[in-house]
Amino acid sequence: MAAPIPFAGCFSDESDPTLPIAFAGLPCDMQSTFRRGSAEGPSRIRLAYDGRCYNATTELGADLAGLVSDVGDWLPGGSWEETREDYCLRAEEILAGEAIPFFAGGDHAVTMPLVEALAVLDQPAHVVQLDAHPDLYPEFEGDRWSHACVGARILEMEHVASLTQIGVRTLNQAQLEVARRHAGRLTILEARDVPFRPSDLSHIPDGAAVYLTVDLDAFDPAYAPGVSHPVPGGISPRQALALIQEAPWRLVGMDAVEVNPSADQADRTAVLAARLLHEAMGRVEEPEG
Repeated sequence: MAAPIPFAGCFSDESDPTLPIAFAGLPCDMQSTFRRGSAEGPSRIRLAYDGRCYNATTELGADLAGLVSDVGDWLPGGSWEETREDYCLRAEEILAGEAIPFFAGGDHAVTMPLVEALAVLDQPAHVVQLDAHPDLYPEFEGDRWSHACVGARILEMEHVASLTQIGVRTLNQAQLEVARRHAGRLTILEARDVPFRPSDLSHIPDGAAVYLTVDLDAFDPAYAPGVSHPVPGGISPRQALALIQEAPWRLVGMDAVEVNPSADQADRTAVLAARLLHEAMGRVEEPEG
């Protein structure tokens, strides 16, 4: 049987810091609640999106063959604090080198150090989050760094100008209180408010630096069954692709998290995560004309 061609042939033959796009796997799910398994997500995302089935060209015509440097998996440390510090420092190195980083998680907690690292850009950053959950708990089961607290921690970062959450359908009273405290910087578009319209992001200036984080449970489980916390009534892949392809932003990084291969069916969720990453990479290398 022929060997797979990881990630549709977009990866270069070896890690190359001079390439415009960098890809890293973050196989960490130590901050998960309820069901673990997303630590296996990065490897499935790489291999399920096989170049023998897919190809390196995006829907908008950007050919990424060999333009993505796969910098490997960043293994978690012995504690969350150690892991968080390591992920932040490594992301800072990529950003300082002027490559655009793309990440495959891992649980959603890995997003927190990645957004922390955006401070190295020395400019306001806007975060767009696709998610069934707003992740606005001040703490969850005594843990301020749980994957249920991602939104709350991001809103505490001074370099983050705004947080926009799309696809939410689990906003409860505890999280609503946090949302109200940050009303000037937080926009929530619930799943029932989607499809995406460019006017929905009018609070983000054209050309502003945007970091996109996609929790795969944002999607209806019919499209993405392989997640730890499935919630019916989610968005569709087409709606998310429209967001990626049409939004007038300047993408400075992206992650796709919470793919749980143990709950997936025929790699549907892993392939969807890869496709979203691929199309977003294409925004970095858009063809002229």
